[in-house]
Amino acid sequence: MYVTSATVNGGGAASTAPIDPKDLSAVEGVRMVTNNCGVGAANPKAIYIRPFCIDQATVQGDFAHSEGEVPIRKALTPHSFASTLKQQLGKIAPTRILEEDETPRTGWLVEGDFTMVDGGSPAGRFFLGTVGVGRSYLAMRVRVTDVDAGVVVYEFDVAGGSRLQGRHGTIRASGLGKATPFDLVNAAERIYLTLDPNPHRYGERGDLALR
Repeated sequence: MYVTSATVNGGGAASTAPIDPKDLSAVEGVRMVTNNCGVGAANPKAIYIRPFCIDQATVQGDFAHSEGEVPIRKALTPHSFASTLKQQLGKIAPTRILEEDETPRTGWLVEGDFTMVDGGSPAGRFFLGTVGVGRSYLAMRVRVTDVDAGVVVYEFDVAGGSRLQGRHGTIRASGLGKATPFDLVNAAERIYLTLDPNPHRYGERGDLALR
């Protein structure tokens, strides 16, 4: 999963990186528009998640076990993703999922929209997955609002999928199984990695000072 465009601190219009969203094999630097000297929001007191809208999303490919089940799986996808995203963003600050009638009073509100959920083709991945046939694809728009300031501090697109995996899959890709659950987990992790200033804790030390 990759962030393909971003707007920071609500300044200016979103600026899309020069990436074909269906072919993320060559990712270039993401351009972004900023204000406030480029200093972004960080360290929220709490994080609230509103399940992402999916009514306008295109859903296709190996998404459910039958066509009749698709509307149910589509309606449940925002709940599944919200639960996974809660686990990831809980590493930044206390996080909870909002009910329909709830409104946050402080911290960050994370919400968004699914734009594409494509489960791809297990048969295609079996025969020609290593050249991209049958790959899955997931795309969404994410908005992070600073509730105290009343402004959208980050807005960005996340997109990606199984890409060139073959029949065997990996710990991050399904192989011949259902690809969308893997894509949802990977997207939640990418959102966390994007919003945490130092998610891998590089440079942290246990000693008091360098000598």
